[in-house]
Amino acid sequence: MHRQGRQQSDTDASSTTSECTLLTRCSPTRFLRLCSQLDERKHEAIRDMNFGGLLSIKCKEVRHNICLWLIERFDVGLRKIQLSSTHHLEVTPDVVNEIFELPMHGRILQVSSNPSEHPFGRIRDCEDRLRVLPIGEEFRRAFTWYACATILAPTSRVDGCRNLWHTLHGDEFRNDINWAQYVVDELVSGIRHFQQSQAAWVHGSLVFLQLFYVVKVRISSVQVPVTMPSIVAWTDDLLKIRLQQELRDSRSFGHGEVFEDVPNTPSDVESEDSDELRQQYDAAQRTINEQLTIMQRVMRRLHSRRRSSAHAAGSSPTAFPSSPSFSHAAYHGFPFAEHGTSPLHPTNFATPGPQTSQDIPNMQGDAESAEDVMPLRAMMVPQAHRRSRTHRVRRMAQSLKSPFVPQPHTRQSAIPMDLKEAIAFVFNTDMDPSEELVSLYGTHLTRGNLGCFEGNHWIGNEVMDAYCRFLQHEDSGSTKLFISPYLAEIVVQSKPKKLAKDSILNQYERFLYDTAIPYGQVIEVFLPLLIKNHWTLIVFDLYKLRIQLLDSLGGRKKTHMTGAQNNLAKVVLCLMAHKKGGGEFNLERFSFVTPDVPSQTNEHDCGVFAMKFMEHWSSGGLTKSIDPTQMPKYRLKILGNMLLSQHNAHRTMFQK
Repeated sequence: MHRQGRQQSDTDASSTTSECTLLTRCSPTRFLRLCSQLDERKHEAIRDMNFGGLLSIKCKEVRHNICLWLIERFDVGLRKIQLSSTHHLEVTPDVVNEIFELPMHGRILQVSSNPSEHPFGRIRDCEDRLRVLPIGEEFRRAFTWYACATILAPTSRVDGCRNLWHTLHGDEFRNDINWAQYVVDELVSGIRHFQQSQAAWVHGSLVFLQLFYVVKVRISSVQVPVTMPSIVAWTDDLLKIRLQQELRDSRSFGHGEVFEDVPNTPSDVESEDSDELRQQYDAAQRTINEQLTIMQRVMRRLHSRRRSSAHAAGSSPTAFPSSPSFSHAAYHGFPFAEHGTSPLHPTNFATPGPQTSQDIPNMQGDAESAEDVMPLRAMMVPQAHRRSRTHRVRRMAQSLKSPFVPQPHTRQSAIPMDLKEAIAFVFNTDMDPSEELVSLYGTHLTRGNLGCFEGNHWIGNEVMDAYCRFLQHEDSGSTKLFISPYLAEIVVQSKPKKLAKDSILNQYERFLYDTAIPYGQVIEVFLPLLIKNHWTLIVFDLYKLRIQLLDSLGGRKKTHMTGAQNNLAKVVLCLMAHKKGGGEFNLERFSFVTPDVPSQTNEHDCGVFAMKFMEHWSSGGLTKSIDPTQMPKYRLKILGNMLLSQHNAHRTMFQK
């Protein structure tokens, strides 16, 4: 299962990797051996889980030389691989979806340490259970854990990740997880540990890491067909030839042609202000998914009827006509990628049942597994004993944006012109810094206060308090409650020794904002905390009895609250119990966790991270990804939201 890092047989390969040992439990061979022992019904269940792309893996070996070379150049802070001073590869969930065809939308998985009622065993025990378990919820959860333990997110433990097992078997778990993001997060975490501790074990999916490189860095002397997912085309022999050829041509890795995708989602378009476009894009995705699902069901029913009628008549059903193999490249009207390729061999569609994943285009990352979808021309059944001439119905392909063909698009500014002018007006140093520019929901900010949004300044208490008020009143139908950071400041500075209920209500109830939200429907309470010039966010989940510390600084995860955090928890829970009018909250029943969140790349963006966490954190995960490289844009967006809010008394100053 684990092997010591080996050097390339070529003499030049030794210059591409350092003399170190690499151990991994990433084992596609073991995964495929188990899958080969499962029947077709279980394979179909795996496809329904959106894990069908893993069944198409052909690359079983982990090439240690390229993995070590990539790990040495991996920037875990920016999540990119620096190939040279001018070229880098960003590791994103989109690439995981392209290679493994895993879902890249949904909740961020938060691994809990709380035990479940299901006993935890070794990987071998899980294999035995998967062979005999009937198709059901227990089979799906066990297979998900097994896939993570062997391919997607393996650890150094021989029995896999215990906490992940209990998380997947928890009563509240539902499979709407962004698994592509989870693969990226675990790989980055494993490489960070490997780089910092100089350990021999590397956690994370190294098979993804090596395929990511050869898919994105191409050489003209090796021809590879374009398939969806990408793992369909790559075998062990092809990967070995590809790496050896690059070493012969360039004497080291990183000298191929970096393939950069053309933006094909609203989030990649240069117009960064694209919330409305994203909503339209997501709505179109859902519509396509529904149509594909309906088509799959209809084809299955037609196929079952034809089979039953054929058996009743004592003959076999008419076979489908031969059709050339269908690939993502052929679908869009271009043959191959820039590797240079050879034609794919034609494939006969004998029945309209499920096809192999190399024959099916990936229509959608988070759609239902597309193994059952067939091109329209393959679904046409010839009429028996028909003498008249038949005509094929030809339809124009949908105008889908291909990552291989440049798409015309209008270059737009990331920030509207009225917002740019407003920001220039705010940051004008020649004007009075005491002039009031924001007045909304009982808070007032001057030009001097808003100057913290410019450049690399820290976010001040006044601005954080104003943004908490802004979020509280802008979404009146939410189940979130935001508390002023001044409450945390007073509690931390006073260091109270005794926190009686009466004293808590007398001293701290005034820090709760006036809001139209009934306290009875409040589920999550958000409290920004500033300690030693560093902002963090404490989230109290009153439904799941969980206290979450969101810290963009990263580092070692905390397992216990500090004294100040413990006092804050007592104050907040006492206030909530009083406002809700029910029983008291017992702090001892709350679990304390520090979820994995995006990390800041400098020392001054912690306040902006806390603001974005308040905006997008819900039910134990981020509802929208946060890009650490976009902090300057986030600063201006938050400032613009307050300046141009219809409730800002000075809004007319920033309108044309």
